[in-house]
Parts: sequence; structure tokens; C-alpha cells
Amino acid sequence: MFAAVLLIRGKRRGIDFACAIMATDLAANWYAVHGIQHSSLAAQPGLQRLTGFAALVLGTAPFIRRHLTK
Repeated sequence: MFAAVLLIRGKRRGIDFACAIMATDLAANWYAVHGIQHSSLAAQPGLQRLTGFAALVLGTAPFIRRHLTK
């Protein structure tokens, strides 16, 4: 929610914070699936969606960041 507020206000910290949230959330979920459950990405549709969304957020962040203020 804090990242969303910063983004609505047009702050670059918002996209930086969103990227940090996505990276840590994705890492934690990948660890849970592979390290704890010993499962694969193909067997986890939720992890597939999360990975796709993280790729979208992280991939578009540099372009969005250019249009935000400090």
C-alpha cells in the first residue's frame, strides 16, 4: 500500500519500493516451492502468475521511473 501511495504521488521511490517488494516476494515463493515443497514451476499455477507479474513490474520499472519525480 505504501508503494501505491508513493506511485500515486508520482515519486520514484514508489517504483523502487514496488520492485523491492516483488523481488523479495518472488524469492520467498520460489524458495517455498522448490526448497521446502520440492515441487516444480509447472505444478504451481500461482507461482507462474506471480513470476509473470514480477517480470512485468521489473521489466517496465525503468520506463516508468523516467516519468516520475524525485
